[in-house]
Amino acid sequence: MSQERSRKLSPRLLGAVASVVGLTFVLLYLSGAIGGHKVEPGTTPLPAAVLEGEERLVVARAVPDVVDWPGAVRSRVVANVASRVLARVAEVRVAMGSLVKAGDPLVLLDAQELAAKREQARAAVVAAEADAQHAAQEERRIRALFEQNAATQRDLDAVVARSRAAAAGLQRARDALAEAEVALAETIVRAPFDGVVATRLADPGDLAVPGQPLLVLHDPETLRFEASIGESCSSGLNVGDRLPVRLDQPPRELLGRIEEVSPQADVATRSVRVKLALTDVADVRAGTYGVVQVRCGEHMAALVPAAAIQRRGQLEFVYVRTAEGIRVRQVRSGKAYGDQVEILSGLGAGERVVVPRQGRG
Repeated sequence: MSQERSRKLSPRLLGAVASVVGLTFVLLYLSGAIGGHKVEPGTTPLPAAVLEGEERLVVARAVPDVVDWPGAVRSRVVANVASRVLARVAEVRVAMGSLVKAGDPLVLLDAQELAAKREQARAAVVAAEADAQHAAQEERRIRALFEQNAATQRDLDAVVARSRAAAAGLQRARDALAEAEVALAETIVRAPFDGVVATRLADPGDLAVPGQPLLVLHDPETLRFEASIGESCSSGLNVGDRLPVRLDQPPRELLGRIEEVSPQADVATRSVRVKLALTDVADVRAGTYGVVQVRCGEHMAALVPAAAIQRRGQLEFVYVRTAEGIRVRQVRSGKAYGDQVEILSGLGAGERVVVPRQGRG
């Protein structure tokens, strides 16, 4: 087993050794220690662009600590489109991304049962109308007899009560028909406003339950960026402030204006919800991921001109003026601030670097 393990580890070990040797070779080459010919001590050959370059002082300056806070594009106007009646889904006329107008039919529900109930309600109205008409005629007849002393008060009271009951029954039948008509109309689920179908949650054959969303609709004209920002960074934010927002798809950088800042922080995440208005985002979809950049203090940084930093693959280096001449030094760069770049390691304030002519190393 040890031989098998050795065979498995050998390629990894060889790869690591090769990487170290390669990096050492590059550093030695750049420093002038090796090359195509032997050089005298203290006479490291340098490109003409470096020898003719401009020396610049490495300066220390306070720079902002800018933190990226993740978030997403949301719409102010969002509607969960649901059925108001219990019925099976017969047809879904839209797909995700469909543009719709207010009143457009989005989902058709199975209307057979509700149509049958409407017909029953109509028949009940016809019967109630006939009953009410007959009761009214009987009331008129008995009232005429009562005025001629041919009917008693008890007879009159009975037909009056019967007529009123029939009239009430007719009204109930008409109300039931109206409800049946409304329920039947609700089998066509329509768009509540102009918008875009963001999510489709139903398919033909599904059971539509009142209050359960079938579609999610949003207004693309009201997009904004929402993010949760740490308490330490959000304390100075106010409505109206503008912050840089960077979106993923399509890639874009823009300024968002703060519309809302939550007055209460989330206890679990120790963050505050912030919502920013966006402009010129007609081609951006709700749900698009992005980050908002917020200044969270500052720190002192060693800055050099961006053109002073040379690169060979993933290796970064600069030409440094020392008492012994110009030397190559490996560095690690950080964020850019205009035409200046922060040096995280390898250089300190007060040293001098050489910016190669025309940026060539």
